[in-house]
Amino acid sequence: MEVVLPFEVEIPFLKVLLEAKLEEAEWVQTHFDQLNLIKGKRLAAMSHGQLYQRRMKNAFDKKVLPRKFNEGDLVLKKLSLVQKDLRGK
Repeated sequence: MEVVLPFEVEIPFLKVLLEAKLEEAEWVQTHFDQLNLIKGKRLAAMSHGQLYQRRMKNAFDKKVLPRKFNEGDLVLKKLSLVQKDLRGK
């Protein structure tokens, strides 16, 4: 029978534990990098969407003519007729 000190028994276990932690750290870093890439793409898509909406608003606003109405001006009032729902409800 061989005499073994307690720290000699724990050293191989620590080596295996450290290798597992390193693999886990690499996995975590890989996923963190992927999440950052996705976040960057999402922010780019949002900014492109906002830019598109701003351009559409500016194009529409160019065609709109501002009108001022004063009290006493005659205007046409559009009446929408309410139609019954013929589907039965």
